[in-house]
Amino acid sequence: MKRFIVSCQFVIATFFIVKILFLTEVLRIESISPVFSLDHFGQVIAQTTKPTANAATDVKDVTDDPLKKERDLFASLQKRQKELDMRESSLKAEEQKILALKQEIIKKIDALQSLEIRLGTKLDMEKTNDAKRLKELARVYEATPPQKAAAMLEKLEVGTAAGITINMKRERAGLIWGYLTPEKAVAITNEITRTARPAAE
Repeated sequence: MKRFIVSCQFVIATFFIVKILFLTEVLRIESISPVFSLDHFGQVIAQTTKPTANAATDVKDVTDDPLKKERDLFASLQKRQKELDMRESSLKAEEQKILALKQEIIKKIDALQSLEIRLGTKLDMEKTNDAKRLKELARVYEATPPQKAAAMLEKLEVGTAAGITINMKRERAGLIWGYLTPEKAVAITNEITRTARPAAE
């Protein structure tokens, strides 16, 4: 634009000079320096007014953003980073819940194991006490006359009768056995066999 203005000023100035020289007839146009020739004026005007071949392509929209692709990529990466951060936060929250649940389960397992140990100890003590009681009862039945002992065994529950019989000496149990009814003797035998089977296995 500046070049165009300078060229226009030059043309106007030259035009006035030529006109003055023409009017005064001091100088002929042929003798004017090539710098001031009409051909030169025409060339200058043509150069300043002729649009360049790439003028249309050189003109750029002022609103065009040369970094648009980079900005879009950066925005996309920021969005993706935000999504990943949110997902990471969600996973951390889930992990905390799982850890809390795991701790709770571990506590419950520990409590159950402790209870199992206590119950096992208590059960063992009860078994020991039952075994002691059955041995003591077996001594009593051994000291009782066989007929009377058999009458008492007939009235006992099969498990208890079997426990007393198994803790008696073989000879005394044999004497009592002769006074038992066949049904009671079979029931006691079956009970002794049933309870003794796991130990034998």
